[in-house]
Amino acid sequence: MKTRFIWIVCGGLLMAGTTFAQFMQPQPEWQSVSILQTVNPIFPYRLQQLAVGTGEARVAINTDATGKLVEWLVVGYTLPEFADAAVSAIKQWKFEPARWRGEPVGTTIELIFSYEAKGVVVSTASLDEQMEALFLRLTEGNYKYRPCSLRELDRIPTPVVTVTPNYSSKLAAKGVKGKVTIDFYIDETGTVRMPAVSIKDDSELTALAVMALRQWKFEPPTRNGRPVLVKATQVFSFGPDS
Repeated sequence: MKTRFIWIVCGGLLMAGTTFAQFMQPQPEWQSVSILQTVNPIFPYRLQQLAVGTGEARVAINTDATGKLVEWLVVGYTLPEFADAAVSAIKQWKFEPARWRGEPVGTTIELIFSYEAKGVVVSTASLDEQMEALFLRLTEGNYKYRPCSLRELDRIPTPVVTVTPNYSSKLAAKGVKGKVTIDFYIDETGTVRMPAVSIKDDSELTALAVMALRQWKFEPPTRNGRPVLVKATQVFSFGPDS
């Protein structure tokens, strides 16, 4: 059995770090986070016994300017055991931080784990286990858990706590202004998770926007009356008149 994974950058600059300027050769403006050391997820034994052959899990992670894993959030899976195996492995990984113009920065990326079992597994099972195995094979490949879109919700989540970014008069005097667009998740409790911004946005403003948004709280998003995970977007405008 084997596990394949790829990673997709779905966010950018979150917080700035410090480093010495690089003079030897020109560096690309943006360098994504690198995975230095990995522990491969183990194909869940219970699913092997039930003859499940493939599966997938998606996990969003946030690393800081030192490359330390700060936060993770399961955002999708075909079966929960695949997500558990992915998270267990991620916790043991080492990362090289992303860099923006040579400076180490925090960032958010989404990891996609694809599982595939090979070989023959011989096992005994009760009638109930046989029925569960049949159901899992029939539904194999379908996501049992994923973020809902806004149109799937009972109603648009309403913020119950909001914090305004601390746009200082000093920034206004310097002429620092613009818009910051943040993609983020609202989890089943209404908590803001994994805010991600474009690397093209001004780093001073993104830090202010992310710091404020992390303190927001929403009514728990629901679908058919049940709390769900949802992906959302918030735009902050900065300027003397904003």
